[in-house]
Amino acid sequence: MSRLKPYAMSCPVSLSLDLLGNRWAIHVLRELHAGPASFAQIKAGLPGIASNMLSARLSELCEARLVDKTHRLYTLTDTGQSTRAILFELARFGRSLPKPDAPTDPEGVSHHAVVLAGAIERAAGPLDDIRAEIWLDDEPFALTVAGGRAALQAGSMPLAPVQLAFSWSDVEAVARGDKRVANFAAEREITAEDPLQVAALLDLLQKAMDIYGGFK
Repeated sequence: MSRLKPYAMSCPVSLSLDLLGNRWAIHVLRELHAGPASFAQIKAGLPGIASNMLSARLSELCEARLVDKTHRLYTLTDTGQSTRAILFELARFGRSLPKPDAPTDPEGVSHHAVVLAGAIERAAGPLDDIRAEIWLDDEPFALTVAGGRAALQAGSMPLAPVQLAFSWSDVEAVARGDKRVANFAAEREITAEDPLQVAALLDLLQKAMDIYGGFK
């Protein structure tokens, strides 16, 4: 299937918009950054999209090799994973914009996790080596940071060296400069075997939330 190219210009920005500027394309990628999903699961996360529109966007993203389909699940390719930086910048820009009075898709924890993962990856250094189980708004996510890359996957992490629970409101409070990660960490239960891992995790989260808030 030939993709629609509304701009057909050689500028890299235009080339990106030819693919990602199509309606719902970015939203489909956002859903898949939370993990592999079926057609029905993606549609459930995007209540305003029609089935034929979702089929078209998925076909285009698969053709562009940003998405793979295996059996009934859609998964981001390595190139698709690289769009997380784009999603993060859009989220960081959009956090200061006024929200609609009656949003059609209330933000879910998976959407917040995608933004947090983008911030963590931006903050991670090449020597960071962290494994932790994060409970974000009462849902578990497995965080792995190594070689400057971060992965935040839905679900628990067996034998996690560190466990820490917090809410998205905590993230926003730190991003505004109203509190520090150490503040809400002291209020929550932290389970850990290695104090150094705790210190490394808290330091990385502080850097990530500062970046999300525009302080770095």
